Amino acid sequence: MAYPEAPWRLYGELIVVPTWPPGRGVMLANYTGGTLAYRELIVFSHTTPKGSVISHIYVDDEQSQQGGIHIWGLPKELATFTYARGHFTARQGDVTLLHAKIRRRRARLPFLLPTPITSDKGQTIGRARIKAAPALVKLEIPHNSPFAHLELNGTHVGLAGDALDLRMPPPR
Repeated sequence: MAYPEAPWRLYGELIVVPTWPPGRGVMLANYTGGTLAYRELIVFSHTTPKGSVISHIYVDDEQSQQGGIHIWGLPKELATFTYARGHFTARQGDVTLLHAKIRRRRARLPFLLPTPITSDKGQTIGRARIKAAPALVKLEIPHNSPFAHLELNGTHVGLAGDALDLRMPPPR
């Protein structure tokens, strides 16, 4: 499967949901245009001095999966998604990975998020510009989800980002 070379530029919206203990959480993304259009679930298991560690990452596009693996060294797997402004569900086959119920307002505050990646492919510092607003997100992770052991279930305050403009350069 061919995939676009870096840099990638993605547009859309996202929700970042930090959980307890600190360093854990998820990012839910709906990339509607740019280099590719796809949905993504990123699971953070803990932090190191270099940043949050991605333990699981799911996408619904084979080009994104292959590009993520071969360009940035990310452990991307394929999944299917159901997405609307009020809910986000990720499934792999018959297994529900995560269901999120989302309450949010239209985002207005300009915000810049660094998106660092460190892997065996090198170091990448991406930049995400968004219009931000708070969100209340109820995460439901079934016991048979591959990341259920992280205990991310519950209601959490997150950051919703509209008008996403994400730039991901190649690793150095």
